[in-house]
Order: sequence, then C-alpha cells, then structure tokens
Amino acid sequence: MKLFLASMLIASAVSHESIRGRSLQAPPLDCTINGAALLEIPGETLDADFVYDCVNRMGETSRLILDDEQKNDLDAQVKRGAVTLGEDQIELAGAMMSGNAITLPNGKVKVNKSTSKGRKLGTLDKVGLKPILVVRVIDKNGKARPESDDEISSDVFSDAVNLKSQLSACSYGDLTVTNDYSEELGFTSVQLEKISENIGAPGVMNATIDLDITENNRYAIHDAVTSKVNSLLGFTLPGPFDQVMYVVEKCYVSCGYAAYAYINSWMSVYQDVYYKYVGVQVHELGRLTHIYFCALFLQSCCFLNLFSQ
Repeated sequence: MKLFLASMLIASAVSHESIRGRSLQAPPLDCTINGAALLEIPGETLDADFVYDCVNRMGETSRLILDDEQKNDLDAQVKRGAVTLGEDQIELAGAMMSGNAITLPNGKVKVNKSTSKGRKLGTLDKVGLKPILVVRVIDKNGKARPESDDEISSDVFSDAVNLKSQLSACSYGDLTVTNDYSEELGFTSVQLEKISENIGAPGVMNATIDLDITENNRYAIHDAVTSKVNSLLGFTLPGPFDQVMYVVEKCYVSCGYAAYAYINSWMSVYQDVYYKYVGVQVHELGRLTHIYFCALFLQSCCFLNLFSQ
C-alpha cells in the first residue's frame, strides 16, 4: 500500500543547525558555495529548511553562518543570477571555523565567479536518459536501512509508481531515469568495471563509513559517504552519473528533515523510510535540478500521483 506525504512540501522557518566537531580555527581561503534545501517532516521541528553551505577543495562541507544582512544580500544575488550555486566561490578571509560551521566576518559577502569549465551540475532538466546511483549507507556499527539492495532498487526504479515513472510522466516522456549504465551514456570501460564490482542490485551499491551516525551530523556523514564511494569506484562523484542518492538508516543529530538536496547539483540524502516516498524523491531531485513544475507547483500529472508510495 502506497503511503502519502504531500504535506512535506511545506517549507519551515530558517535558523541555525547545531555544531559538532572541531574547535575554533581558520577556514580555507575560499570554497564553493552551495544551497541545501531540507524537507521538513510534518509534526517535527526542522532547524532550517534552507541553508548556505560551502565545499572546500578537499570535498569537505561546512555550514555558512550569515547575519540577516549577509543572507538577504546573498539571496538577492542568487535570485538575479549573479551567483550560481554549486559553482561560484565565496571568499573566507577573516572568517572563523568551528566544527562544521564557518562564521563570516561582518560586511558584504564576497563571491567570485567560477572560471572552471565543464563542471557537471545537476542535469535532470535536460531530456534523454539520466543514469542515477543509489548508495545504501552502513555506519561503523552496522547501522543501515533494513531493506535489501533489491528492495531499494525496486522502490526507486521499478515499483508501479516510482521515481522513474513520475519523472517520465512529468516530462511527458522526455526524461528517463536509468540504472542501465553504458559507454553510450558516457561511462568508460574502467568505470563500468568498478561499478559492476560494487553494485548489489540494479542501480544500488553499499558504502560502509568509519563513523557512528548516532554521534555525527549530516555534514560529517555525507562527506564520509562521498569519500568512501569515490574510493570504491575510483573516480570523483558524480562522475558519469547525473544524480547520486544517499540512503541513511536514520537521523540522530540535528534532525527534523526527511531528506535534503543541494540545488543545481548532484547529491540528495534520505533518512529513515523517506527514500521510499515518491513525492520526496521527486521533490528532492526537483530541488537539485530546478524541476519546479513537478516538485513544487504540483501541476499536471504530478498533482495526482506525485506523493503515492
């Protein structure tokens, strides 16, 4: 029986997330600015439904702590297209770092346009076949979703109503999610060999991280997963994948969200049973790639069946 979670699209108020980890220190000179959209669980209190994060050159993610003036200014720059999330660099001179958080100094946020070429961001707003990978996360104590790889694969790719069927319906057949990876989709023979070694079911692999998820926040967890998958597959994510979905057993630190995704990027993270909810899947991938006609406005075919589970 499919479950329903339509109310999860209601946004919540923004505030600070708890900080864990390192002591106060100087951050790197700059980092790539990202925007994380978190989906609140009805009846729970989400610490923030949208936050600005940054990723340093080592692939480590930190929360940006901004005052109201800085946040409003950054919001305006993003809205008018002056700042591209997932691509442009924010200057961190004078900032201080504590745990997974970076507090900027007073004054205007300084952002530099990216000069890199060919960076792969989220591409689900383009038509055609879109390879997606699902990663079932296992922590150092063996905590993981109880569903088998086959069950997770079915939940995402092959149930009667699933992520694949809904994105196809919402795009009128122009966009097709696939777990059938091939050289025709941009995968090299070496990449396909490494993927084949790690795939437990079509489109699903496991990654065991050296962290206790009951003691670490989402930043530490998803960074650890990314690092582990990079190591297992032998390339840096997203590589040839259009999107990568992390499935975590449950959230224990700074919770209240069902899932979150980075706008204009490739990564989404799901905790507890919520990876199964088609509405959550499509909503998060919509956040990643700006498919707002499906994920936010609930128009056309999506209005009727987006939230079936």
